[in-house]
Amino acid sequence: MKLFISLLICGSCLFGCNDEDDQSKEPDTLQWKKLGLDGKSVNQMLVSGTTLYVATTTGMFKRELNNANADFAVMGFAGKNVQAVEIINNDEILISLFDKSGGEEPALYKTNDDGINWLLVESNFGGDFPEPVFDFALNPGDESILLASGFGVVAKSLDGGLTWEPIYGEWGAFGTGVSVVTFNKNATEEIWAGGQGAIENGFLIRSVNEREWDEWTSLVENPTVVKEITFTPGNRDRIFVGWEGALLRTVNSGQTWQTLIESEENKFFFGICTDDENPDLIFAGGWIKTPEPQPLILMISRTGGDSWEEFEFTGETYGGILDMQIRHEEGKDVLYLGLDKGGIYEVTSSGF
Repeated sequence: MKLFISLLICGSCLFGCNDEDDQSKEPDTLQWKKLGLDGKSVNQMLVSGTTLYVATTTGMFKRELNNANADFAVMGFAGKNVQAVEIINNDEILISLFDKSGGEEPALYKTNDDGINWLLVESNFGGDFPEPVFDFALNPGDESILLASGFGVVAKSLDGGLTWEPIYGEWGAFGTGVSVVTFNKNATEEIWAGGQGAIENGFLIRSVNEREWDEWTSLVENPTVVKEITFTPGNRDRIFVGWEGALLRTVNSGQTWQTLIESEENKFFFGICTDDENPDLIFAGGWIKTPEPQPLILMISRTGGDSWEEFEFTGETYGGILDMQIRHEEGKDVLYLGLDKGGIYEVTSSGF
């Protein structure tokens, strides 16, 4: 089923209009603000309290969100590809370095002082031959349980990332990588993950016991890859999965699937966020695989994914969305969009 987007609103109407004009034309408003890191490509973002942490292809950065005049601060690893970031043990930040050129071995580093000092983690991730971590996941029901994904493996650590045991796949597997791993926040015994195999074959997997895995390999036509898995607040069964070329939803924990958006341009759906107070309010965004400029488009559904509106901000040249985070403050949703060469945008929405 292909969804034709119901509404397109240019960024010039969304940004810079006064309140009276907004009320006469469109009851909802989006306020777009570029926070910085222009020219950077984002791998992953994490909001912790009032701090935004950003792992990029050229270093690790942070920004205080309560200070409107704050700049991004360099946390380290300038010029290096920081693939993933996670906060463990309350204040310990763990990152994954991955030199895609092969010049340096993949490595894990952690800091206990917000990036002033970094320590190499002497871990066994990868077994005899280190392999990169593409994503981390901390169990929200038991924060002593940490997961990480590699080329064709999901592994578990109970000691903060020092030692790892594969629970899916094996070390040294051939594949593009398990690009995302996560716990169902409504049922924390349930693990979901997905990525791409050796022949550009996309796959989605799930387990409730860390031993037996359900697997979906033909939900989207290959070549494809899973890039995002998002859960509905208070509903363990309704799950959104972003693939290359499509955004899918299940309302029964994977028994059946619906294609909500099918992209003729094979957009990678990296960003999917849900509203904690309104489970039918969904935000989505993605990236078209090209080095050329592309529009910055935010998709919003107020019907749990059944219908969508497109909002385009025309002020950004490189608008491909590679990650998206959300927080709720003062009755408003605040989105953080991490772009491909476009830096970081803050988008505030109200009236939904």
